[in-house]
Amino acid sequence: MFPIQSTTIKVKGKPVKVHAISTGSVKVKTKFRAATKKGLFAKLDFVFDKEFTEWVPIWVWVIEHPEGIIIVDTGINANINNEDYFKSTGIINNWVNTSLFKFKIEPEEEIESQLKTIGISTKDVKKVILTHMHIDHFDGLKFFKNSEIVINKFEWTNNKESLPSLYPDWLRPNLVDLTQSFSVFDKSCSLTKANDMHLLFTPGHTVGHCSVLLSGDDHDILFAGDITYLEEQLINGEFSGSIQDDEGNIETYEKILQHSQKRPLVFLPSHDVKAGERLVNKVTFESSLQA
Repeated sequence: MFPIQSTTIKVKGKPVKVHAISTGSVKVKTKFRAATKKGLFAKLDFVFDKEFTEWVPIWVWVIEHPEGIIIVDTGINANINNEDYFKSTGIINNWVNTSLFKFKIEPEEEIESQLKTIGISTKDVKKVILTHMHIDHFDGLKFFKNSEIVINKFEWTNNKESLPSLYPDWLRPNLVDLTQSFSVFDKSCSLTKANDMHLLFTPGHTVGHCSVLLSGDDHDILFAGDITYLEEQLINGEFSGSIQDDEGNIETYEKILQHSQKRPLVFLPSHDVKAGERLVNKVTFESSLQA
C-alpha cells in the first residue's frame, strides 16, 4: 500500500490542502509504460511483451478547495479482485484487462475508506473530475452518487476503450465542452467560480484525455492523468505504448513544456511512484529538468 501524501498550498491567499491517495496498485506491461516502437507496432509490442513493471500506485487527488472538496479520478474498487469482474465487458475486454494488467487492492484501500482516515466523507465531495474513462480512473465512482461527476464530453463519446457495463447504473455525468482557453491550452473549461482550477484538453493516451490544473500562488499543480507514467518521460520526450492519438500526444507534451516556462509547475501523473513526494515537497518540473 502506498501511503497517503498531503500538503498545503496557497491559492489566492487561502490555504488549500491537497492529498495523494493510492487506491491499491497496478502492474502493466513494461512496453505499455514505455514504448520502443510507434503506432500500431507499439501496441503489438506491449501485447506480446512478457514482462510486467513493478507495482505502481493508482493515485487519486483530493483537493480541499474553498468551494468544496474536489476529487480528480477515483481509482479502483475491491470488486476488481473477483475473477469474473470483467466478463460483462465482452471477451476481448475481459482478456485485455485480465492478461495485460494486474490489479491489487484491499477493501481498506478503496477511496471511501481512505477518505475517512483524513476526516472526509464521500458525501462531502462536491465534484469528481475524471481525466479519462479507463477502469483505474473511474472504478471508484460507486462511492460518489451524491457528487457532480465531470467528464470531457468528447472523451465520453469517443473513447473506444471505455467499459460502460461497469459504470454505476445511476451515472449521469456532467459532460462539458471545452470552449475556453487557458494559458497555452486552447481547449479548457473552468472548474471553479474562482477560476483557479481548469480542465485542460491533453489528448494522447485517449483521444479525449484531460488533465486538471490547480493554480497556486507560488506554483501550479497539474494532475496529469496518464499523459505519461513517469515524469522522466516528459523530460526526455519519450512516449508510452498506449497512445490513441499520436499527434495529440506530441502537442500535449509541447503545451505542458510551454506552460512550465510561464509558471512553476508540479507535474503529477497518476502512476508515478514519486508523484506523491513531488506534491509534498513542491518539486517543480523546472527543478526536475535541472537535476
